[in-house]
Amino acid sequence: MHYIYQILAAILIGTSIGALMSKRGTTLLVGALVGIILGIVAMFSPSWPPLAIGAAVFLAAQFMQRDVKANAR
Repeated sequence: MHYIYQILAAILIGTSIGALMSKRGTTLLVGALVGIILGIVAMFSPSWPPLAIGAAVFLAAQFMQRDVKANAR
């Protein structure tokens, strides 16, 4: 089961790094950094809560970023 957590953590880290490479605001920057840090923690610990929290924070930051762009138009 730990291998599945490692694969999911690698996906979280990769998508967070991809988000950092795009145009971003402060919210997305913080969310991506939290996703990377908690992805690294989940990669080396056999527990799912860091992975779930990292994914939730990253997705919330993505949604907030999209909402800011929609309101700016």
